[in-house]
Amino acid sequence: MKARPCITLPLIVLTLCSSAVMAQLDIEGLIVETYYISDANDATDITGGTLVEGSRTYRVYLDLSAGCSLRSIYGGPSHALKIESTAVFFNNEDRGRRFGHEVSTSGLRENTVALDSWLTMSAACTQRFGILKVDDPDGAGTLFPNDGGSANIPGGLLANADPDAGIPLTVADGLVPLGGASATPPGFNFVGDDPNAVLGDENLADAFITNDFKMLCLSPGVTGPTSENRILIAQLTTTGTLTMELNVEVQRADGTVIKYVADGTVLGTGEVQSGFLTYPPTCGCTDPNFLEFDPAASCDDGSCQTTIVFGCLDSTACNFNPGANFNVNELCCYGPSNCNGLDITLICPDVSTGELDATWHTLVLYPNPAHAEIMLLTGDVKVQERWLMHDATGREVLSGIVAAGAELVAIDIASLIPGAYHLVLTHKGRSRHARFVKL
Repeated sequence: MKARPCITLPLIVLTLCSSAVMAQLDIEGLIVETYYISDANDATDITGGTLVEGSRTYRVYLDLSAGCSLRSIYGGPSHALKIESTAVFFNNEDRGRRFGHEVSTSGLRENTVALDSWLTMSAACTQRFGILKVDDPDGAGTLFPNDGGSANIPGGLLANADPDAGIPLTVADGLVPLGGASATPPGFNFVGDDPNAVLGDENLADAFITNDFKMLCLSPGVTGPTSENRILIAQLTTTGTLTMELNVEVQRADGTVIKYVADGTVLGTGEVQSGFLTYPPTCGCTDPNFLEFDPAASCDDGSCQTTIVFGCLDSTACNFNPGANFNVNELCCYGPSNCNGLDITLICPDVSTGELDATWHTLVLYPNPAHAEIMLLTGDVKVQERWLMHDATGREVLSGIVAAGAELVAIDIASLIPGAYHLVLTHKGRSRHARFVKL
């Protein structure tokens, strides 16, 4: 998605510009991988508890931008953490755990331990990070040979090659060595509701919904084990349909910590809504350059139709912009003594200089500021005229002709870099001038 360029404009414009794209800059997505689908052989095991044939094991990855790290996953008074299924989650009764970094690596080859449900901050066991199967460089050496479970199935369990699960675990198990790091995040702790009530051994629960929970680590937080910076945050096994609303704290490279929440109904100080934190994803207009932009959307459905044009819609202002569709009062200029702190020589040059007389029609450019196109309102041009456009250094950047009788001319400025420009319309030694700002 393209971010709206931000230049020196009133604070409200900068706020609209930055808050609309902040989440998309730090969070690139939520990846839910179908890790495994159990078969009849897996269902024979009773040591780890009955795993229903057809159960799906999902791994959930938070995909962060380069330089960002995960500080916490939480549920608070205004933003519940919701992890739900239409059927119970499978919890291995033998060696299952509530957090991934507590799962014994040596136990992963026994029965169905490797399919246990848990939360995590990157680790999938005591000695391995979790990674997407398609990114796994070292095959399936951690999980196999599997012991076959209580029925001693020849060839072991976890061998189903259902194509709906992508790469079989016998080919890639999504586990990579720590490379000298610790499976336990720095300063790892959790406060509030204990996920053991849902994800502990022998529990049969279908939802972890909490307004009082925080799984956290110390600065600088956790990053993914590869350059893609995808952080495993949960493994969940169920026969039901999975839904989630997540809230996370992300730390940027400069140390700034931002709270991203799934539900933007109520936003507190420092909180930003991200459509990437809801699963299944909500689709809509994901481009903040359009009026239809939906901050809760994480996938585009083609509904972006109306490009936002910032401008002054007050007809009494000297820079009234009939082409705008998003009014910004702070852009309105009413004269030298009331121009909202803007440079009137740029916004309303005719008012500021008084250079036009009654016999010479006013030259108007709108919208001003403009993004991709600006309209030249010439008045009543009797004969062909030539226009020239210069940048702030006086260098000519564009030129064109206004045909006789033309009152309105569209000028493409998409190729110009953001900044201030000056346009002059000349005929037989007479000139009319106007200035505008390219966003």
